Amino acid sequence: MQHLLRANYGSPLHLRSSSGMQVSTTSYAGDSSLPLHEHDDAYLCLVAEGHYTQQASGRDADCRKGMLLVHPQGHRHANRFSAQGARCLSIFLSSDLSAGEGMRRLLGDHHVLQLPDAMRLLTRIETELAATDDAAALALQSAVFELVAQACRHDQGTQRPPWLKRVMERLHDDPLAALSLQELAALAGVHPSHLARRFQQAQGVSVGEYQRGLRVELAREALADRNRSIADVAAAAGFTDQSHFARVFKRINGETPSDFRHKLQNAS
Repeated sequence: MQHLLRANYGSPLHLRSSSGMQVSTTSYAGDSSLPLHEHDDAYLCLVAEGHYTQQASGRDADCRKGMLLVHPQGHRHANRFSAQGARCLSIFLSSDLSAGEGMRRLLGDHHVLQLPDAMRLLTRIETELAATDDAAALALQSAVFELVAQACRHDQGTQRPPWLKRVMERLHDDPLAALSLQELAALAGVHPSHLARRFQQAQGVSVGEYQRGLRVELAREALADRNRSIADVAAAAGFTDQSHFARVFKRINGETPSDFRHKLQNAS
């Protein structure tokens, strides 16, 4: 797995560093992918155009135009881009600029945020990135800080509930368990509808999709055993229908179970 500093895969279209802030835009080709990697510095990523799927912690998140992703330091993730590709804006802030309580809270965990004013601010930021006049640096800082302030306010309004850790531990302890929303809600001490809504806000996917991602992770490990059929692997991962398993596996991993196994065999 690759460690990246204040950089992203690909060549940036625009890049500017000023007063402890680094801002860049990068384009990614359609149907391309980025391997599992992590950044040594926390950063913000705003999807400017296109669409991609982010894979992290055994689940995937649908990342579309206007979404702001917060990547804490060391957050491991991989990206798979749609046929249209994507353009992303990345923001790295110095330790001094990240020292406030709100910023520490925002950058301390992974979030996928939908900010109401993100696209207007994106236009301002990209305009100032391309500008060459003396006021560009100050104007860029102003637009970036307005975006960051919105993210901090949004984060304060959608804090991760204290019961979420218990629910996550239950899901990870036994991904194959036939859990009901009512059972998880009883564990959390909240109403099932409240759990479903807050889990989606905090994790970016539903409870069921999160558990399905964990099961696919089990299947990835099992596919390394050449003596096990794909049908057996699917059943062991909790999928009664092999075709459904193949569709979910491809959506999360970007390739079919048979292609994934073939790649593993060639690598060995």
